[in-house]
Parts: sequence; structure tokens; C-alpha cells
Amino acid sequence: MIGILIMSTTALILGIILMIIEAKFGYDMDLEKEFEKLLPNYNCGVCGFDTCKGMSKAMIEDPLNYKKCKPLRGEKLRKMEDYLRKNKLI
Repeated sequence: MIGILIMSTTALILGIILMIIEAKFGYDMDLEKEFEKLLPNYNCGVCGFDTCKGMSKAMIEDPLNYKKCKPLRGEKLRKMEDYLRKNKLI
């Protein structure tokens, strides 16, 4: 009986810890992946970052970093700006 109580309490505590971690870091990770999908993924380095993944990480700090991406034009640019406006990031 005590074993079940200890296991249940441990599971509850771990669940709460996981919720806190998700709340703190989960949104940024989703944003980073979304930015990376919207970038052209040429990994050319023209923007000053080594890869588009580096650019997507920088966009979490300042979403206007997307303007440094020279290959981002046309439909991709429109999609990026629409996404940023929709999520009130610009």
C-alpha cells in the first residue's frame, strides 16, 4: 500500500515538473520549428547566421531578423510576414 502511495506521489511530482518545463520552453521550440519551415533553407549564410536553423533561433529573440534573409522573397516572404502578423510578433 505504501509502495503505491510513493509511486503515485512520485508520478504526480514528475508530471508537475514536466508541465513547468513544457510551459517554459515548449513555445519557443515550436516557434523555432515554424520559423525554420518558413525560411528558404538554403543555409547560405548571407544573413550572418551559419544556417537557417541559426536564423530561426535568432528570430525568437527578434522576429524582425527575417529581413536579413536575402533569398526570402516572393511567396515565402509573404507567408513569413503573414505568420508573424497573425501571431502578433510584428
